[in-house]
Amino acid sequence: MVEREQPTLLAWHADRAGNEVLESALQHLAQEHQVHIRRVLYLIQPQHKELPKPKIAAGIEFRKLILDIKKPTAHLEIYEAVRDKVLPEVVKYRPLHINISPGTPAMHTVWLLLQAGGAFPDNTILWASQKDYQTQTTRIDRVDFTINTYLAEIRVQANKQPELAQYDAEYRSPARQKALLQLSRYARLPGAPLLIIGERGIGKTRLVESHVTRLKQREKLIPVPCGTLDSELADSLLFGHIKGAFSGAIKDRAGLLKEADGGILFLDEIQDLPKPLQRKLVRVFQDRKHRFRSVGSDKEQETDIEIVCASNRRLDELREILDADLFDRFSHLIVEIPPLRDCREDLERDWQRVWDELRTDESLPDKPPCNKALKQVFQTHPLPGNLRDLQRLAFLTMAWWQEIKEGDKALNVALDEWQKLQIISPSSNEFGDGNYNDRVNWFKKRLADWAYQQQGSWKKAAYFLKCNERTLRNSINKE
Repeated sequence: MVEREQPTLLAWHADRAGNEVLESALQHLAQEHQVHIRRVLYLIQPQHKELPKPKIAAGIEFRKLILDIKKPTAHLEIYEAVRDKVLPEVVKYRPLHINISPGTPAMHTVWLLLQAGGAFPDNTILWASQKDYQTQTTRIDRVDFTINTYLAEIRVQANKQPELAQYDAEYRSPARQKALLQLSRYARLPGAPLLIIGERGIGKTRLVESHVTRLKQREKLIPVPCGTLDSELADSLLFGHIKGAFSGAIKDRAGLLKEADGGILFLDEIQDLPKPLQRKLVRVFQDRKHRFRSVGSDKEQETDIEIVCASNRRLDELREILDADLFDRFSHLIVEIPPLRDCREDLERDWQRVWDELRTDESLPDKPPCNKALKQVFQTHPLPGNLRDLQRLAFLTMAWWQEIKEGDKALNVALDEWQKLQIISPSSNEFGDGNYNDRVNWFKKRLADWAYQQQGSWKKAAYFLKCNERTLRNSINKE
């Protein structure tokens, strides 16, 4: 929840002249820029925790946030500290003003990187304070640093709908990093169908809504849940029809292909597409102008669309299920979204986003409870339902919170109930298909590929797994 608007200043404490720099910034902002700061969030090192409140800030809310930075020149350490401890605090502060000048050059750089990545709330303003040591005069100027980046594009969408649990633009797990970077690379290519595969509950639809629309720069999204298409009515729904084309066609209908003109046609769970419709879509996929005929019409129409497909089936299963020509048309660019159990480094942030989306009762805390028991779940549980498992746990925790009113206790009760209801059945996605040897070979191939991706070479992967390089290469090549 965004707090009532109070101009907030965020800044590092300057070791040599901390209070002087802060007081000068507050004074110049008020007198020269008519920015009257009502709250200061002051980032300090542990040795400055007893720092007194400046006199000029007497009538201002003054908060000190301790960040233990071991190397003030280490960009990554500073970046991670600000990302993990500062950003969750400032997300509710608007309007936000940041004085980027105090601190080390590495600290200045991190502010600019985060701003370029869209990490701060909308309309955040950066300032640079300066002192002329010859004239002993000070000033503060607005920093013009507007750069459009992939991260910024994604965060713009997230900021528009903060109530939705969306994939974070940043990620910690190598598996999610690889998948989302591949998505950003492929989705930017105009005119090429995109296939997104991944287990159920992984958030493929939300990913298309939040990421792909921004990457393709097309706001209009027409989703087609293929499993709901009636075989008899599917042609009319997708291609449209003219009046009198069949009994009940009392007026013209444009159809979803035309409705998506200028946007994205999203075929969700494409494996459920009715067989007769699959052949008819082949030409739409292969023709750059996406020409088609409405039911009952002999005139061709064109539609300017980007085509995105999604499925919870493995690629080899899709190849068996779908018309071969159709499969060939949409399977050039494939992105596989990893399950949550392969992205454990991201689970605590996923838990926060799910909590934010489901939290409608303001008596519940902004931050979800998180204790050792939950962290153990995040480290070991297979989470076969992926985000849906987190959603169910969040609902249970919220329900028990109403009664127990203590975070850890409510979470522990909810976890007990949640685990009793868990049905962990090995899916074909999890252990492959076929007999024992088939499944063992499937696992070896996946393990070898994972080690190679993690280590960057077969030699390093073999050393990591304490086996020889030939063993790994044979695992990959084995059918």
